Parts: sequence; C-alpha cells; structure tokens
Amino acid sequence: MKIRAITIGQNVPFFNTNQYFKSFLDKTCPSFSNFCNDLIDEFQKVDLDVETKRICTQPIISEIHSWKKDRNLNQKLSVLSEQISILDDTCNRNNFDYFSSCIMLANEFNDINFLEELITSLFPKLLIEHGNFFSSLMVASTLKGVNLTALKYCARIIKALSENPFNNLKFCVSCNVKPDTPFFPAAYHLAETPKFSLALEMADEVVDVFKKSSGLSEAQSNLKKRFNEIYELLTTISEKVSNKYEIEFYGIDFSPAPYPTIDRSIGTAVEELDLKLFGSIGSLISVALIKNSIPKKEKVIGFSGFMQPVLEDYTIAKRLNENKFSLESLLLYSTICGTGLDCIPLPGDITERELFYILLDVSIISITHDKPLTARLMPIPGKKPGDDVEFDFEYFAKSKVMDIKRLIDSKKKDLYDRKEKFFKFL
Repeated sequence: MKIRAITIGQNVPFFNTNQYFKSFLDKTCPSFSNFCNDLIDEFQKVDLDVETKRICTQPIISEIHSWKKDRNLNQKLSVLSEQISILDDTCNRNNFDYFSSCIMLANEFNDINFLEELITSLFPKLLIEHGNFFSSLMVASTLKGVNLTALKYCARIIKALSENPFNNLKFCVSCNVKPDTPFFPAAYHLAETPKFSLALEMADEVVDVFKKSSGLSEAQSNLKKRFNEIYELLTTISEKVSNKYEIEFYGIDFSPAPYPTIDRSIGTAVEELDLKLFGSIGSLISVALIKNSIPKKEKVIGFSGFMQPVLEDYTIAKRLNENKFSLESLLLYSTICGTGLDCIPLPGDITERELFYILLDVSIISITHDKPLTARLMPIPGKKPGDDVEFDFEYFAKSKVMDIKRLIDSKKKDLYDRKEKFFKFL
C-alpha cells in the first residue's frame, strides 16, 4: 500500500491582479509544502510511502450571472491564462507534483452557451501547455440534473485533447463529485479555509486478503478488518499533523487504486475471489464485496468504491486485450459501486456525438443512483478497435483499443442535435 496523493484544497484569488495572485500563493504554498513534508515523515515512520503532493482550487467559473454581464470577457480569459502559469510555477517551486482547478459546476446552471469558446478552446489549450495542470467539468448531480450543453462541450474537449492521448489523462467529466475528493482530475475545493485529504493506492491489500481467504464470507470479514486497521492508522497520523498546522483533515478516499503489475491489480483481486476472469458473468459479486467492505465512517470520503482504470490496471488491461469485457461491463460495475469510466482507450475516429452519448450514460447512472462517477476517455489517434495500445509510461499496462457499439446514421433531431440545454428527473 502507498499513499497515492496528499491533496490540499485552497481557494485562490483568480482574476485579482497578477501581483496579488502571486503574493497570495507565495504566502500559502510554502506552508502547505512544509505541512506535507511533516505528514510524509510521519507516514514513513510506519513504512508508508507517499507518491505525490497535490493542490486543488475552487471552480474557476462561478457566479455565472456576473460572467454573463462582463463586457471584458476576453481580458478576463487572458488573465486566467497568466494566472494558471503563475500557479504552475508556484507549485513547481514548492515541490507540488500537480494542481487541479475545476472549470465550473455546470450542473448548477441551465445556460452556459456564451462560454462555449472559453470551455472548448481555452481549457484544452491550458491543459496542453501546462503538464501539471488537471481539470474537470461537473456536468450532473442528482439534485440539479444534467447539463446537456456541458456534455457536448466535454465531448469537444476530449477530442481536442486526443491529438496526444496523455492530455486526456488530465481531464475528466464528473457527476455528483463532492468537494475535496482527493483523486485527480476530479478534485476541487469550495470552503473558505484549507482542507486536505488522502487518496490510496492499495489494490495489493485486497489481493493479499483474498489470497489468504477461503470463501466469500471470510474474504469479506478479513477485508473489512484490514480496511478498518488502515483507517485507524491513517486517521490517527493525519489528525496529529492536522492539529499542528491547523489544516482540516477532511478524510480518506478508500477506493483501492491499482498499479500496473499483477500483484497490485484490482482485476487480480476480483479473480482471486471468485476464480473467474475479470469481466466474466458473475464478477459483480466481487465488485460489490470490495465496495461493501469499505468502512462507513466519518472520514471516509470521495468515491470510496471499486476503481477500474483500464490502462492503469495490469489484469483489467490484459482482459480487455482478450475481449473478456466491454464498455457495457464497466457501466454495469459503475451502477453498483464503481467510480465510472477511467483510462478507456477508444478508437481514434470516435465522434463527438458518440462521446456525448457515452458521457450521458455515465451521467444518468450517477444521478439515478445518487453516487459520484467520472469519465476519463482516451481516443487514440489513428487506432481502430483491436489495435495494440502500449505507452512508454510506468503507470500504464499494455492493452488494445476497446471496441464500441458505433452509432448508425443519426436520426434527425436526436438528443445531440436538439436545443435542449438541461434535463432533470421529476
């Protein structure tokens, strides 16, 4: 097990003067860096490594009505570009690995058409230019409904980023995700005061427990016990350092993130438990058992579910290569306790319309089940279904492009072409 990320949430003064913006960051980031170093020291005392230190901010676009009335929108966008550069530089100087600024909570607003150019052109440009910058767009929530316009914009962003598929790693479409969830790209912050949270890489813990267990009941009991031990250890250490620095400890996302080796794969854990290949009929019980073993405690936050990032998981990537599951399988797991569609290699010629409908399915699952889900999709230029996919990147396993059910010639005035901007279940 490792700590995948220490994520600190802090509001920053976007659109103030650059001088004030830089001064604010110069005051806050060094103390955050010192805090992280102390926390890392405490974790190392119990042989826990920390992979990354991260910062997330408030959504960049808020108070939509004031944006609508702003006659200097182009100037505002120029300032934003400069301030993302300042934030990038400040994070680098203070040894933060990545930072995330959510574009907006689009689920809060019906009409965002006037922001089309900003959302679909500027943000892809910023993500491409700044390697450590991550972002997301919140398109749906159970309370507010789904922003259909935002879904179309997200499809355009995904296509714009896909000239280099690594850029797609830095953007996700999110639904029902709460503030201070530590996993990127979905992370964002809302509170006036800073908070921190932890993301875990611990698929190996699940593999180890299932290997040593005989039968479902014993596996469930053993995994619950191990997860509770981890919870007590991490919360004790985190609260101790939190009190010293007066930075609120928000909690731990207990999603057991994998690493692309066989012994650190959540797909391997599924197969250890029920002796079926990942994606086979009957695999759902393993997915549900992992989710239901996660502690239901105050400091358990975020997704805290079954995480299935296809290219980041050795066994899941291998089973995709063997045609053992489909996009529909991953959507099925998301209805029970998944975190959504993550690191999915798709045909390079996938259309914005097809991406829209995939994102819509994720959104509807999220709002009907009232659970956080994200979609991080990766069209691979020049590749078609079944083509090999292999990156020179330690966090990706070898796999292939997923086959999908392609749309036939579109009907006139289908949902993608209609002018409906928003939908909410009554």
